[in-house]
Amino acid sequence: MAEHTVKFSAPSDLELPKVDMVFRVWRGDQALGKLRVSRGGVEWMQRDDKKKAYHMSWERLDGIFVAQGNKGITRSSKRKK
Repeated sequence: MAEHTVKFSAPSDLELPKVDMVFRVWRGDQALGKLRVSRGGVEWMQRDDKKKAYHMSWERLDGIFVAQGNKGITRSSKRKK
């Protein structure tokens, strides 16, 4: 499995008032893109396209995870042992 690096910037208070949280995603030393998280949903901006992004509501993201994801123990739960 490829190792990915995720970097983000956030306000000091992690509750998202009107400020979006931005995650920069890397595979090794190559940028894959940015994931912007807001109250209204998420958007993915590919590294090669600085002007357009893919937008998705939280409801639609939930539906995709349920339909296409693999449900199991969370990775954070596995680390707590």
